[in-house]
Amino acid sequence: MVNTFIFPAVVEKGEDGGIGLYFPDVPGTAVLAPDVQTAIKDAKSMLIDCIIEMEHENAEIPSPSELDAIELNDPSDRIVFVEVFLPPYRDAAANKSVTVNCTVPQWLRDAGKDAELNFSQLLQNSVKDALGIK
Repeated sequence: MVNTFIFPAVVEKGEDGGIGLYFPDVPGTAVLAPDVQTAIKDAKSMLIDCIIEMEHENAEIPSPSELDAIELNDPSDRIVFVEVFLPPYRDAAANKSVTVNCTVPQWLRDAGKDAELNFSQLLQNSVKDALGIK
């Protein structure tokens, strides 16, 4: 699994003085921001989300274009490179909490509430024990 990606991004000046930025190789990626720094930061977050989603869907992650293959629409457009290192973001996505429905008798739920038990933590610990996860 590839951990680091570097994609070219096109930076465009907006008519209102803002900045537009998009990745020509990753469809559906475009951000508008008041300045270049914010545009790059927002685009980096978007790129991370897109790549992680592609990985989860087992979709092919596009290869970055060669510079001479990128067409600029305006002479003021510029190309910047955005680098992402995915392991911390993959870990965060894998550790995201999700809801699991569990059915117990009402008397057991009431007794657990009275004892101020954390049902989520108890279920997590029980499942880890059943799977042999420490």
